Formats: sequence, C-alpha cells, structure tokens
Amino acid sequence: MRKIALLAILLIAVASSAVQAGEWYEKIKFGGDFRDRYDGIWDETKDYDRHRNRIRARLSLKAGITEDFTFMSRFATGVNDPASTNRTLTDAFATKGYWLDLAYFDFHPVKVPGLHIYGGKMKNSFYKPAKNQLVWDGDVNPEGIAINFGREAGEKVSYFLVGSWYTVMERKADPDIYMLGAQGGLKIKASDKVKIVFGASYYGYENLKGSEALFNDEFFGNTSVDDDGTDVFASDYTLVEVFGEFGFKTGKASWTAYGSYVNNTAADSLNTGYIAGLGVKGGKDKGAWKLGGFYKWIEADGVIGLFTDSDFANGTTDVEGFAISGGYAIAKNVELASTLFINKRGVEDGTDFSRLFFDLKMKF
Repeated sequence: MRKIALLAILLIAVASSAVQAGEWYEKIKFGGDFRDRYDGIWDETKDYDRHRNRIRARLSLKAGITEDFTFMSRFATGVNDPASTNRTLTDAFATKGYWLDLAYFDFHPVKVPGLHIYGGKMKNSFYKPAKNQLVWDGDVNPEGIAINFGREAGEKVSYFLVGSWYTVMERKADPDIYMLGAQGGLKIKASDKVKIVFGASYYGYENLKGSEALFNDEFFGNTSVDDDGTDVFASDYTLVEVFGEFGFKTGKASWTAYGSYVNNTAADSLNTGYIAGLGVKGGKDKGAWKLGGFYKWIEADGVIGLFTDSDFANGTTDVEGFAISGGYAIAKNVELASTLFINKRGVEDGTDFSRLFFDLKMKF
C-alpha cells in the first residue's frame, strides 16, 4: 500500500511538473534566419579579384519571464567580429562555430507604457532611418545598459527618447573605454500615406584618445599616431548626428527617402560623414519586392571605423560612393537579393573598390 501511495505521489509530482513545464514552454519563442551569399570584391589596390561563398545562420530564443520581464538570446555564425556574423566557406570543409550574439533582459513595466530598460549584450537601441549604417553596422550588438521611452504626444505625433551606457573595453591597467549615448526624435503621421521621422543623436566615447586599436590591431580608417612604438587613436570621438526620414505611398508602392549627417566634434578636421538614400517596396509574402540606393561620404574620423558598415568599401572610414540593392520574395520568408557597391577608398584621392552580393535569405 505504501508503494502504491509513493507511486501516486510521484505521478502527481511528475504531472504537476509537466503542467508547469507546459506553461513555461508557452512563454518561449524560437526563431532564426539563414543567408547564403556570393561575395565578389574588386579592389584596385590588390593584384587579384576575390570571389567567395559566405553563410550566416542565427538561432534565437525569446522567453517571457513575467509580464514585466523578457529574456532574449541568440547564437550566430561568425569569427568573433563585432560588425559581422558572416562565415566564409573555406578551410577544407572544416566545421564552423557559433558565437553568443545576443543575451539581454528587457524590463518593460506594465505600469509605465512605452518604457524599456535593456541590459546585457543587446540589439542596438538607437533609431537608424531606413536602417542605414552610417554610424552603426546592423550586426553591431552593443553591451551595457540602454533605456528606451516612447509615447504619443497627440493624435498624429509621437516621440522617442533613448539613452545608453555601452561598455566598449574593460581594462585592468587603464580607465575603461565606454560610450554615453542619447537620442531624441519625433514621428509624425501627416496622413494615411505620409509619415515623417526626424531627430538627433549624441555618442560620446570616453578614454579612447591615446588607446590602442580596439580590434585586431586595426583602426579601420580612423587616424592613429605612434606612441613609443605603439599605434594609438589620435583623436577622441564625440559624435553628433541629425537625421530625417520621409515615407509616402503611391498606389501599391511604399517609398522612403532618408538622410543622416554626423560630425565628430572632438576632432579638428576630417570629422564629418553623411548618407542620403531612397527606397521603394511593394507586395507581401510571395511576390514582395524592393529596390533602393544611397550615396555615402565618411571622412577618416567622422565615425568609429570599427562600428560603421562592414560591407561598404570593406568596412572602413575615409570612403565615399554608392550602393544599389534589390530583392524579390520567391516564397513566403524566402528572398533573393542583390547589392552592388561602387565605392572609393580615400575621399580626396582614392582608389576604386567595388563589391557585389547575391543572396538567398530565409527566416523562420
């Protein structure tokens, strides 16, 4: 009888755990995406052209902890690069690794609508018009603390505010390198077919001047000087950005015109950058299409070279040129896309650099 009672208790415990597990499982969402890319590079300074096949695979998990807390994690391919999760297919079929791409909490108190506090290795909190990559490459996932707040300010107007403390480099023997950021903007719904966004950003890097390169002993176009046999940053970086975005609909097509201008106020010269672009898209699911293009100019110390677009002119500053892209959905969540970069490395007297992508993208 005792054995039966113990067995009954065990079954009840298992059943209870299963119910709890089921409730927990319902709060978890899995997702991901995959991209297969042809990457062709024509660099005037090289003796040969480069042709490679690259992949990107990302797996994500999102868990609702409470009504106020959410946890997000993602693993991605790559080679420990802050601005890229691509992996080149090479090394005699060697296996490819996954890295921790995201791991952060999102505190969004129900009693304070519009407020989000993020902590950990997170998605970039700052608004980028049309997702342009003048200041921030789309694969850069900062680390630290960020606060986002947005509210409606009227029937057709809303505002957003962003603040951050991003840890760039923790050091034992020297002061840490970190970035204090702030952003504010307005979103205006002028009509059902017209939307306007504009705002300004501040990105202040502390303790960067006189420091060694942040990654792979490279400065990615930023000016460096020799300090007792070691190359170090020649300037501080205090970036002030203004941006705007104008969206409108004509028939079944949606258009977006956008622009950003940035100035590194801590540098005396070679300290500006800007981008201006136009995009159009239409359709939904299978048959959806998009076209776009932009022009970009970045002087040597206009932005942090490590964090700007890693594809444009091979990921560096002191560059200018165009990019043209297009895409077509051959099925729901499956897209064929292409991008052509026609760039110059060296805005005053540079060399030609061209790049061509052919992508197959899918997400789930």
